[in-house]
Amino acid sequence: MYKAVIALLAGSSAATAIPDFFPRSPSSSAAKACSQLKATFPSNYVDSSSSNYQAEVELNWSTNCELPAACFFTPTSTDMVAKGLSIVTKAGSQFAIRNGGHNPNVKFASVDGSGVLFDMGQMKSLTLSSDNSIIHAGTGNKGGDVQKIADSVGKSGVTGLNTGVGISGLTLGGGYTLFSQLNGLVTDNIANFEVVLGDSSIVNANATSNTDLYRALRGGGNNFGIVTRFDMRTSPVHNIWYTLFTLDPKDYAKFMPALAQVQANMEKDPKANVYMLAAKNEVEVALFYAEPASAKPDAFAPLLNITPLETPVPPTNGTVYKLAQIMSPPENSVVRQIDSVITKPNADYYVALFKQILEQAPTSGSETDLVLAIKPMGSRVPSVGTAKAGGVPNSLNMPPISQTWTSILVQYKDNKDKDMMTQIQKNMDTWMTANARKANLLLPNLFANDAGAHQNVMASYGSESLDNLKAVSRKYDTAQVFQKLQANGFLVSKA
Repeated sequence: MYKAVIALLAGSSAATAIPDFFPRSPSSSAAKACSQLKATFPSNYVDSSSSNYQAEVELNWSTNCELPAACFFTPTSTDMVAKGLSIVTKAGSQFAIRNGGHNPNVKFASVDGSGVLFDMGQMKSLTLSSDNSIIHAGTGNKGGDVQKIADSVGKSGVTGLNTGVGISGLTLGGGYTLFSQLNGLVTDNIANFEVVLGDSSIVNANATSNTDLYRALRGGGNNFGIVTRFDMRTSPVHNIWYTLFTLDPKDYAKFMPALAQVQANMEKDPKANVYMLAAKNEVEVALFYAEPASAKPDAFAPLLNITPLETPVPPTNGTVYKLAQIMSPPENSVVRQIDSVITKPNADYYVALFKQILEQAPTSGSETDLVLAIKPMGSRVPSVGTAKAGGVPNSLNMPPISQTWTSILVQYKDNKDKDMMTQIQKNMDTWMTANARKANLLLPNLFANDAGAHQNVMASYGSESLDNLKAVSRKYDTAQVFQKLQANGFLVSKA
C-alpha cells in the first residue's frame, strides 16, 4: 500500500506580431513566451520538438497532472528564474511552477498548452554552513537529498517522510515531519527564503528581513513569488528508534482506540510519534522515537500490544535518513486525488471513520484504492515552530491542542473509474466533516499538502492570517502576477 500512497505544441514566433494592446488568447501568449525563452535560454528549454518533452510531461506523481505545457523552462540559477519570469509576465502567459511534481491537483504544478511550466528540478545546489547548522538547498532538491547531506555530519534534515518529495511544495504548504513536537513543521525550520518576486526582483525573507513575507511563505504556498533557495536548519535528532508493522483491518475496534491512547501518551512524551495508513485490505503503522531505545518505548504500548499480521521492519535503532529510505518505495503510475480534514483525537470517531472506509472502499476497477492517512499532531507544535522561526509564527494558525491531520486518498488507473472514485472521495469528505462537526471534533484548519483543489485552504487559516496573506500579496506582488497568471493553486485571491 505504500506504493499507493507514498511523486503540445511548441510556441510559434508568429505571436509576436500581435500588438500588445490587443488581448491575446492564452495559447498565443504562451507561444510568445516560449519563443522568447527558446531564444534566450536554448539549453534550458523543452517543447514538443524536444526528445525529452514527453519525459517532462510525465514527471508527476499523479497522472492527471501529466499535461502538455506549451513549453518547459528548466532554469539552473536564480538570475535565470528572474529573467524567465520577466519574459513570461511580459508576454502575459499563464504559468505553473513544479519542483518535485508531487502535487496531485490539476494545474497546481502543471499546465496545458495555455502556459509555460517552470520546472525547477535543475536547481539542486546543496551546501552546509561551516557549523553544519544550516543546509543551503536549491529549490529543486528532494527530501532525500537534504537528509543525505545532513546524515553525513551526524544530523538530520527536517523534511517529510518520503525521500522523493520535493522540498519546495512541502515547505510552502507547511510540511508534516517526523518529530514535529521537537522541531515544529518543516516550514518552521527555514531560516531564510530566497525569492523571485512578480517584478523579477530578488529578495530574502527571514525573521529579521521582510518578516511579513517570511511568515506568509510558511504555509502560504506560491502566492508571493518563486522560492529559489531554502536555508534549512538541521536537527540534532539523528539516531532514532522505529518499527513498521501491519494490522488486521478486522481488528479496527482494537487498534483505533489504541491509536487515540498513543496520541494521549505523545502529549507526555514529545519524542514519540505515530503514522498510520488504513485501507480495507491492510493497515500499516509506523512508530518513531527521537532517540535510540533498548526497549520498546512505553508511549507505544497500546499499539504494540496488538498482535501484528506482519512486521516488515522490526524494532530498530537506526538513523532518520535510513528510516526515510525505508518509507520511500517505488510508486505506481495512477491518478491520485486527495482531501484534508483536521479533527481533535477521539477513539469513537476513529472507529466509526474506519467502518466508513470499509463501507466506501471500491470493489471494482483498475488499481482502485481508498486510503486513510492519519498524522497525529501534538499540542506543542505551534509554539515549538514559532520558537524555531525566531518568534515569527507561520500562516497555518494551528490551535495549540492535540489534533489529527487526516487525509483521504483515492487512486485509479483507468479514466472509466474516475466518476466512481471521485464520488467515493466526496462521500468520505462529507461523512468526515459532518460527523466530526456533530461530535464537536472538527477543526477549521486544512493542511495544504493534503488538500484537494476544491478546498479553501487559505481561508481555513482564519481571518487574521488570510488578511495578512492578502496584504503581503499586494505588497510584494503589486501587479498580482501570481494571482492573475498562475494557472491554479490555493490562491489568496480566490479565498
